[in-house]
Amino acid sequence: MLPDVLPVGGLALRRCREAMLGELMAAIELSQAELALWMPWADPMPTAEAEREFLRDSELAFDTDDSWGFVLFELDTGALVGGAELHPKGSRTAEIGYWVRSDRTRRGYATAAAAALTAAAFAYLPQVAQVVIRMDQANGASAAIPPKLGYSLDGEELARDIMTAGHSGNGWIWTIPRPA
Repeated sequence: MLPDVLPVGGLALRRCREAMLGELMAAIELSQAELALWMPWADPMPTAEAEREFLRDSELAFDTDDSWGFVLFELDTGALVGGAELHPKGSRTAEIGYWVRSDRTRRGYATAAAAALTAAAFAYLPQVAQVVIRMDQANGASAAIPPKLGYSLDGEELARDIMTAGHSGNGWIWTIPRPA
């Protein structure tokens, strides 16, 4: 089981809790236009009830070790600045996803979150042989993160469904193996 808090740099990744609903809604609302380009769940703006259900489902999944959803908090301000998730993909692979509030991009937060979740996958999930990060090829900001963390470009997903306005229909697959 992963811990409830993963500290990394100037951030703390805290497991999703229903009590975070107000802060989460404010962060999504602030960033909705940018999030909608890449995240199908952000277009249209999700309702508070939908996010409440997401947080409840995330809590249950965390408690049952099915997936691990976190929100990113700045340590110096206490502000909720994004979200990240680690979830299994098959028996030996885990996948990471992340987003950062629009007014906090280019500060290394997504990189820090992905680094923390990569380390957690290998530290707490002994069955995981590799971690994967996927993104649309048009999302250059997201694609810059995996190589900074030692991930290798492992392939492309061509002719993917175009699920948002920003999607090109082609994706990148980045992987990192468990350290020897």
